[in-house]
Amino acid sequence: MSAGAVALALNVVPSTAAVADAIHRSGADSTVSVPGPDGAMSVPGGGGDHDKDHGRGHQGPQGPQGAQGPQGIQGPQGFGAQGAQGAQGAQGAQGIGVQGAQGAQGAQGAFPFTYTLTGPSGRESTVFCHKGDVALGGGFDEETSGDVTRSEPIPDTPNGTPTGWQARTTFGKVHAFVVCGQEGAPA
Repeated sequence: MSAGAVALALNVVPSTAAVADAIHRSGADSTVSVPGPDGAMSVPGGGGDHDKDHGRGHQGPQGPQGAQGPQGIQGPQGFGAQGAQGAQGAQGAQGIGVQGAQGAQGAQGAFPFTYTLTGPSGRESTVFCHKGDVALGGGFDEETSGDVTRSEPIPDTPNGTPTGWQARTTFGKVHAFVVCGQEGAPA
């Protein structure tokens, strides 16, 4: 059978659904037997009472709930506060350039030679620099624990040049020391 013959047969022979639809639309209160899937014919009249539902029967119970559907597509980005600032980036590469020239040597200090002297142990300890030298600083060491009441340069005058150091305690023993500055070469 050719394709044209099949198309002609489909247009000429009405389908079962088309026949049933035509009967339903006509409003006729009669039934027509149509062949079923295995070729068996239905009983004319349906074998029951005719009602407004045309023999469809009562509504059945509700069926079980269906399975959950697939996830929907992602929505657009929302509006809100901006997130926290990210971590600091790595340090960049070192620049390219020529190293600068070495700086000039600084001036020599006022006291190119220094020495330290320690005084005798006792409740009071005094130590002096050699004649002509200047006391640059000083302090004390406690031989035994006490309450140190004095640790200062001597002479202790506003315009005097310090030449020694003195330390004093209320009890126990201290050693005063002095850092002296000498101008010129050591003797």
